[in-house]
Amino acid sequence: MSDWITFGNGRKGRRSWDTDQEKVQHWQRLLAEAHGADTRPHCDCVHDGRHLELVVRRGERLQGDRVVEAYHVARFPGQGALHQVTCPFHETDARRNGRGGYEEGVVREMANGDLRVALRRGLRIRDGAVAPPATAWAAGDPRHGAGGPPRQARMTELGLLHLLWERAGLNTWRPDIGRRRRWWTGVRQALAGAANGVLTGRGQHLGDRLAMVGYGDHDGVALLRRTARECADTWRILLLGVVDSVSLRRGRQDTDFVSVGFDGAAGYDLRVSMPRDWSARLARRFPMAMAALSCPRGERPIRVVGLVTASVRIGRDGEHVRIAAWADDMALMEVEPDTLVPVASHPELTIATALVRGRRAFIKPLRYDAHRDVVHPDFVLTDTADRRGAPMEVFGRDDEAYAARREEKARYYNAVYGRDHWWCWNAVAAPRAIPPFPPAA
Repeated sequence: MSDWITFGNGRKGRRSWDTDQEKVQHWQRLLAEAHGADTRPHCDCVHDGRHLELVVRRGERLQGDRVVEAYHVARFPGQGALHQVTCPFHETDARRNGRGGYEEGVVREMANGDLRVALRRGLRIRDGAVAPPATAWAAGDPRHGAGGPPRQARMTELGLLHLLWERAGLNTWRPDIGRRRRWWTGVRQALAGAANGVLTGRGQHLGDRLAMVGYGDHDGVALLRRTARECADTWRILLLGVVDSVSLRRGRQDTDFVSVGFDGAAGYDLRVSMPRDWSARLARRFPMAMAALSCPRGERPIRVVGLVTASVRIGRDGEHVRIAAWADDMALMEVEPDTLVPVASHPELTIATALVRGRRAFIKPLRYDAHRDVVHPDFVLTDTADRRGAPMEVFGRDDEAYAARREEKARYYNAVYGRDHWWCWNAVAAPRAIPPFPPAA
């Protein structure tokens, strides 16, 4: 299974061409011809004897100094689990990934395939954040699910970052992707397409409030300024990019503040600030990311992606346009440096790196805001003989308190996949003895 798509006129194209600098224009022409056509395009997946059809949607993107029409292809609502695990339109059943950790209605799939999400902090500036419950729910509360951990009533910035990363396909890897994720413009276009299919509680398309910051993105500066102008004093802006620094600075009135530096932000004339106490907050919430950012650039084992919710102001200093953002909240996500696949620990980084070097295809399931007790694999190999994929577990603890949790996971995988159809590694007990990976088909 691959990302090839067959159009109604018999022509074929690859979804990955949308992030390929040399082929993106040809891909857009194919989608433009298919938009509104009588015969829909389809992938190679078959259900009930028929190929699963796809829908082509129209949006906008900045090209040079012009706003041009842009198209993207998506699956139909409710069909994500019908696609094979190796298909880019596959979506794990929400009951088996981080999206299952929300209350019913927090994430809703619309009739046209868009998602409507209920955010903890509204994007309109006058909207405050919805506080989490002050006390634990009672055992009989339906938000617990079937005796499991409590479900979340709103999506935080971390959940939103995971949602965008997953819908953009950036939590997956195949050998044929190669070096394309080092081209930030392609990454930005994939994330923009994902954001345009997400609506907030007030019916606002997330793409209207999202600006991405990245090194070497020629259109990124104009896009940021356009989004900042449209947000003005009414809307919060969402800033997404690779974080280069989170540092404590001294302000003009001898008050300390936290400065957030995105990779390439100097070319955008962007300054992002937070209250002083956020340095300690981020260190508690994202210790691995903050530890990496404290290292010199050349010694960082991971890259860190950040999503900031902020109010924004545009000012001028002579001929220079400067953008200042005051952050309300921020989420950090650790990713493998070359593939941008998320990792949650150093042992996971070891496995992700080994899988890439071994030219394997895999998915990194994302946790969103789900409780840590939710069972879901650290990785899923998608190139094995099992069409469901092969779950992979990296056990990062070997203490007595974690033993019951490890056994619980083993029982789950044995029952669902079979004893010989999942993989695990105890990174603490055997740090240098990584078991052989399940063979590729």
